[in-house]
Amino acid sequence: MFGRGARKVTVRGFADAVAQGIRPDMTHLYLMYQVGGTVIVKWEERRGDRKKPFRIVADEDGNACPHCAVLLAISRIGEVLPLGDDRVERVRHEYLSVIGQRLLPCPAIGKSPSMSTPFGEMPLMIGVGGWMAECHVGRGDPGTAADCARHRRS
Repeated sequence: MFGRGARKVTVRGFADAVAQGIRPDMTHLYLMYQVGGTVIVKWEERRGDRKKPFRIVADEDGNACPHCAVLLAISRIGEVLPLGDDRVERVRHEYLSVIGQRLLPCPAIGKSPSMSTPFGEMPLMIGVGGWMAECHVGRGDPGTAADCARHRRS
C-alpha cells in the first residue's frame, strides 16, 4: 500500500484517529510504517481486526512528516492506555533508533498475556503491567520527501 486508498490526515489528525480507534476489547495495536510514508494502523480485538491506511498531509504549519505523526500517536496512545511514561519513552526511542538505521519501524502495543481464573484475569507475566510496547523492525527505507529536518536522513 503506497498511499492509494489511504485516509489523508494531518500529524495531529493521525494521532487523534489512532487514539479514537482504541476500544475496551482491543488486545493489540500496530502502527505499520510502509515505504513511502503510509502508515497502516491495525487495531486487534477479540471479535476481529480493523485495519486502516493513513497518509500524512501538511498541517497549518506545513508539517507532513509521517515520523512526527507516529511519534505523536505513540504519546497519545500512552494517554489512553495504561502504558506508563517509561514504556512510552522507550518505544519512542526504539522508533527513532530504527529509522536511524534506515529500517521500517512498527510500534507494537499489546495487552499483557493473562489467564482466566475463577477469581478473574491472572497475568502470566508478573511485573510487566497491563500493557506492553516495543518497536518491531522491517526491511525498507523509512525516508520520504515529507520528513522534517529532525527526521530527515543526513
